[in-house]
This record gives sequence, C-alpha cells and structure tokens, in this order.
Amino acid sequence: MGLTDLFTLIAEKYGLLPVYALIVAWMGVSASTVRQLLTMLMIAAGVYVTMFRAFNLGGSLDVFGLAARFNLHPDVANGVAAALFVFGLGFAVYGAKRLIVRKPRET
Repeated sequence: MGLTDLFTLIAEKYGLLPVYALIVAWMGVSASTVRQLLTMLMIAAGVYVTMFRAFNLGGSLDVFGLAARFNLHPDVANGVAAALFVFGLGFAVYGAKRLIVRKPRET
C-alpha cells in the first residue's frame, strides 16, 4: 500500500473532513488573539456548511443525533454539527497553543 492508496482510502471513508480539520487546526495555531480566532472560525464554519450543501458531499455530519433528538431538518443538523466541529477543534488547538506558548511577563 502506497501513499496514494492511503490517501484514497481516507478520502473514500471520511471525504474532506481530515483536510478541513487540518485547515481549522492551522487557524487555531496561527491566531494571535481570541477575536482573530473567532473571526477565522466563523468564516470557516460558514464555508464548511456551504461546501457541504453546495457540493453534496454526501454522508452526514450529525454524529450527535441532533436531527432525531430535536426534530431538526437534516441540513440544519449538519450545519450545527459542522459549527460544533469547527469551533471545538479551533478552540482546542488555540488553547493548547496558549498553554505551550506563553506571553512574556511585562515588568
């Protein structure tokens, strides 16, 4: 199994989710303030929901079962799940970065 076969296997099973996870993680690393992080994540969540609907990426992001629990339309449940994915991953990476890279003390 070569690298191309591995990428094909991941793409068939998960679609664009791993690639988008890398993009969102990079946003968390590159953000210098929470305001900048929020701006980037809001744009990313909107783009992800739009991509999911426009390109009919198939499958469902609704791993939490929101559509069945709250009687939501599947597109709305996918949008909420995508927003949770983007904001959860973005803030987790940003928080880990802030733990590792501390601002120097001002004296």
